[in-house]
Parts: sequence; structure tokens; C-alpha cells
Amino acid sequence: MTQWHRASSLEDVWEGTPLPVTVEGRPIALYRFGDRVHAVGDLCPHQKDVKLSDGYLDGETIECPMHQSCFNVCTGEVLNAPARENLPVFEVRIEDGDVFVGV
Repeated sequence: MTQWHRASSLEDVWEGTPLPVTVEGRPIALYRFGDRVHAVGDLCPHQKDVKLSDGYLDGETIECPMHQSCFNVCTGEVLNAPARENLPVFEVRIEDGDVFVGV
């Protein structure tokens, strides 16, 4: 069963800028595209101590700042090596100006 947790105020999630948050001890990054917000794991699966939210965001693609693996922040899909694993993806809902993440 999905448990919903407040991750942020919607006004704190800016388009074009990843927002790192911690939800139930999990590092997650929020990404906003218009009225949509996506939540994916914030740690690179290749170099587990590197925060992807510190990387370069180009559209829906985030590039790891350590070894340049790229990921789609909407689907979590890994787009190139050296990473081989997709990012975990979390459900998002927006209520009363707050962003909730399902874990």
C-alpha cells in the first residue's frame, strides 16, 4: 500500500531546477514541468554517493556530475553508460499547493 508523504511546497519546485528532498529516509529529487512534478531517486545507481540533483538538467534528462550517465527524470530510464540501472520512480500528487510523494 502506498503511503503518501509531504515532500515540498509546490512553489519550492521550480521548473528547470531539481529539488533534492528526503522522504522516509530516501533521497529523492523533484522535477517540475509546467503543472507536472516527477519524483525519482536522487542517487546515481552507478556511483551511489553522488546526488544527481547536482548534475546538469537538459529538458527531461539529468546528467550525473561524476561519470556523465544520463537519466530520464520522468521515467527513471538510464540513457547511457556507465550506469546500467534505472532510477526508482515515485508517484506524485499535488494537494492544496503541496507535493506529496508515495513510497
